[in-house]
Amino acid sequence: MRPLRALAEAYNAFAGAGARNMEAMGLTPAQFDVLATLGDTAGMTCKQLGEGTMITKGTLTGVLDRLEAKGLIRRTRGEQDCRQVFVRLTPEGEAVFQQTFQPHVDFLGSRMAHIPPEHQRQLTELLRELRRAFS
Repeated sequence: MRPLRALAEAYNAFAGAGARNMEAMGLTPAQFDVLATLGDTAGMTCKQLGEGTMITKGTLTGVLDRLEAKGLIRRTRGEQDCRQVFVRLTPEGEAVFQQTFQPHVDFLGSRMAHIPPEHQRQLTELLRELRRAFS
């Protein structure tokens, strides 16, 4: 069980540092996840967005409501199927994406730079092996 505890502790440290960095940019982790997923796309359905983010379906609606209230996304009904909801960044949302995405990637990269490349490769393979064990 020690590896699982170490994994959980590492994830908590990663998530906490990432959340603090995103919050300093005025976004929650979930809001950033949506903006990062929609960034550099023409938009996508809510279903695609849910599959592309790490946000549960029940939470996604509230996140989208708040992003829409901020004027960062626009939701429209599908032309062929009115049950389908299409989500895209507004020009303001695109600007926020451009201002936050690369700085956040750079922030995470600066933390990962402390781990030698060979260890990063080993870590990646071990995590994939762990995922397969639980799949």
